[in-house]
Amino acid sequence: MKLYIVRHGDKVSGNYFNLNLRHQDWPLNEEGVLKAQKLCDFFKDKKIEKIYISEYLRTFQTAKFIAESKGLSLIKDKRLNEIDNGLLDSMSDEEIKEKFPDFFKDFFSFSKDVRFPEGETGEEVKKRQDSLLLDLIKENKDSLLITHEGYIRLFMCNLLGMPVYKRNLFKVDMCGIMEAEYDISSRIWKIIRVNHVIL
Repeated sequence: MKLYIVRHGDKVSGNYFNLNLRHQDWPLNEEGVLKAQKLCDFFKDKKIEKIYISEYLRTFQTAKFIAESKGLSLIKDKRLNEIDNGLLDSMSDEEIKEKFPDFFKDFFSFSKDVRFPEGETGEEVKKRQDSLLLDLIKENKDSLLITHEGYIRLFMCNLLGMPVYKRNLFKVDMCGIMEAEYDISSRIWKIIRVNHVIL
């Protein structure tokens, strides 16, 4: 079973606060749309049986071109949502450092898992991922997941058995593609590619 995990495309700036998500829900900008369309070239000859997206608009807008080309419906799954950064949404590093100095210090020490103020910890996201992975393994379908930068970094830590606070070691570009394959006999995930970008 193959699993493709892709970060959404470039997004606009501005105020697009979504009350249901409790966060900004930025749509794609023109560059983001172009990158999303280019993803179709990569997936043209790839077997994709299901496409999952987070609850955010930008993942829907990134996935829709591939879904249309494959004749598939998009499946929204909140377990793919970005890590909930709580009160820090849209705050600059300077603002965070001033208002939440202890969090800022602990988070950027990259030595411990921390909770975002009124948000999640990395381990809580990992639990969401574990739940999703179990369901995907049971389905045994080649699937595409469109999600977010922090989520994918945590996903890499998860598959590699690394502590969640080491997620800073991974770079994930807009529309960067990660590919993994599940080996049923050994019950392990094998990583095929990380942050592959279509130029």
